[in-house]
Amino acid sequence: MKEFYQIHELAKLFDLCPDTLRYYEEKGLLHPVRGENRYRLYGIQDVCTLNIIRALRELDLPTKEIGAYLERRSVGETLELLAREEELLKRRMAELEAARKEAEDRRRRLGQYREVEAGQVELIQEPERPYVFLEKDFILEKEVDFQLKRLEQRHQDYIQVIGSQCMGAQVDEESLKKGIFNHFSRVFFLTSPGLPYDDVLPGGEYARLYYRGEYDRMEEHMGTLLAGIRAAGRVPEGAPLELYRIDAHDTNRSEEYVTELQVKVVPAV
Repeated sequence: MKEFYQIHELAKLFDLCPDTLRYYEEKGLLHPVRGENRYRLYGIQDVCTLNIIRALRELDLPTKEIGAYLERRSVGETLELLAREEELLKRRMAELEAARKEAEDRRRRLGQYREVEAGQVELIQEPERPYVFLEKDFILEKEVDFQLKRLEQRHQDYIQVIGSQCMGAQVDEESLKKGIFNHFSRVFFLTSPGLPYDDVLPGGEYARLYYRGEYDRMEEHMGTLLAGIRAAGRVPEGAPLELYRIDAHDTNRSEEYVTELQVKVVPAV
């Protein structure tokens, strides 16, 4: 290690800008000496001090508190700061592990939905699913993305935790009776356990069908879904749902989109 560093050398060593070093000097945290040419020269003690400052800034300590610590530094206070640092690192490790698990889950879901068989009607059991929603008289197909953005802004405090694989729209039943398939009564995000919610999708038996391509192909596939429901001896109960499993959040290629149609069913009398 060099005995002295000029300001640009020390700034490069710590990946800082020279103005930051000047600021620390003004606050009395660094104590350079002047060389024969009047350049600032930072010694080994300044290097050690910068290592301490970097560690304390990781703890979000204000400059004033860092200065007080450097002035009265003792083994006892160092132990206290190390305990704080340890606790901070534990929290960050937990946050990173949660982020890693979310990335792993999303990768798994994305791969799963890319491989689904489109056009097949299945009967499945779904648990109760809490969700947050935005409701209007009716929402046109072309407005769904915009309304989902509005909903996302309303719940931006935790919407990232939910993830883009859990959003959908509910078909407007009155419009559907008139043969109109592109009117929706609400858009929603399914929430995760422990998060706030507005309502709950009832649990029970559902019929589902996946299709690929643009969102506006519901009318094309609803007939297939209803025929499959009749063939299974069931009748629809409630409004159909669109769940956007692969969408513009995941790909620029609309032919790769995967939408899941779902409708709750009960046995035909």
